[in-house]
Amino acid sequence: MGLFGKSIETKCKKCGTVLTDPERMKKHQEVAHNKKKEKCRACGSEFDTSEELRKHKKDCK
Repeated sequence: MGLFGKSIETKCKKCGTVLTDPERMKKHQEVAHNKKKEKCRACGSEFDTSEELRKHKKDCK
């Protein structure tokens, strides 16, 4: 929800998907349009999003 209870819609410039949460839009763009995988430097595992890589790094040694 935006200010004063209004939702702020954000439209993806690449495909037209409309989302009301900027964080969800960021994730959408990473997964749907970012062809580059995020790679763990320690073990070489690949992930679709930087968030998945960040979570993986907590347990990767």
